[in-house]
Amino acid sequence: MSTVELDERLRELFSDERLDLPARDDAVPRIVGGARRRRRTRTVATGALVVAAVVGGVVAAQGLSTRVASEPGAGPVTTIRPQALEPPAHGPLRLGMTAAEVVGKGFSLVDAGPCLVHQGDGIGYNVLVSRRDGVVAIRTPTHTKTPSGVGYGSSVEELRRPYPDLVVTGDRATVAMGSDWGYVFDFVEGKVAFVRIEKIGYDCGSGG
Repeated sequence: MSTVELDERLRELFSDERLDLPARDDAVPRIVGGARRRRRTRTVATGALVVAAVVGGVVAAQGLSTRVASEPGAGPVTTIRPQALEPPAHGPLRLGMTAAEVVGKGFSLVDAGPCLVHQGDGIGYNVLVSRRDGVVAIRTPTHTKTPSGVGYGSSVEELRRPYPDLVVTGDRATVAMGSDWGYVFDFVEGKVAFVRIEKIGYDCGSGG
């Protein structure tokens, strides 16, 4: 059979009406509906997986929290008051700084025997520096307030709100802020005039 004869035979076969498959009248709506159902099925399945993952994570976190809280031998939880985080410092000065560090901050020091002293102008810093322990006392400038928002102009009652352990003696009040330092508040006519930061127990007079 020649090529021309083969082509004619194939055309005859494909043009046979018996090969036609008539489409149903509702073929297009059925196809579109099926596609929509498959899309909804995939969306629901994906949402179920997300919910399962979230719930599983919450359950796992709760279990971890329970295990940590009930861990045998775990000590009690310690609550730290914000005041315990206040630093023993003000401006450029900090307790424990060496004399050289204080001079490096622009303060002049005068030899006063066991200690070195920077005497301010009455409204600025006064600094006491021990040869052994470094800065042991800082009288802050006037109008100073502590990080808790009290200080210059505050009354004893106002000081007690952030510092309930305040001890008042005459025209002075003290409160320990740690194992080795505390605030000293000097009063004039019932109001704080100066705030000092001091090392507890320092004594330049005894050769500190």
